[in-house]
Amino acid sequence: MSLNIVVTGPESTGKTQLAVILSEKLGLPLITEVAREYLLDRLGGYLPSDLLTISELQYREEAVKHDDTGFVADTDHQVLSIWWQEKYGPLPRRLTELYRTQGERFYLLCFPDLPWQPDPLRENERDRQRLFDIYVEDLESRNLSYAVVKGAGEKRTLSAIQAITGYKESSICCASEN
Repeated sequence: MSLNIVVTGPESTGKTQLAVILSEKLGLPLITEVAREYLLDRLGGYLPSDLLTISELQYREEAVKHDDTGFVADTDHQVLSIWWQEKYGPLPRRLTELYRTQGERFYLLCFPDLPWQPDPLRENERDRQRLFDIYVEDLESRNLSYAVVKGAGEKRTLSAIQAITGYKESSICCASEN
């Protein structure tokens, strides 16, 4: 069984750090957040066309690094879809299609309980709880498997590992029943 894990959630909730740690601990390839590198060259702002480009680049990054064992992703099309809707409104067809056709994955939704870390690419310092609620609503409305991870440092990592273990056990259980 392929183990595809996506670390998701609002800005400045430790997603990148957690994804790197989990990739190392689980021995799975890391799929990085393409948006960060792409937007560092565009600190003056970005356009809807930039988000569509990022979406396609993220899709390609996942296709290149995905194998039969799985992956740990620092983002996926959920983040890009919520980001688009927050900035521009209804999703364009291509973004909807990319999000809808993603393979099975387990989401680790990072709770906004870490202190805000300033970064020139971040936009929502005072809005993280509202955005977290949007992530929950999206995961539940799409009936996607997820767990919320909380705490700082090792506590957050342990929370994530326990959630992954529970997910793997329930997936094995359910697969053997079919």
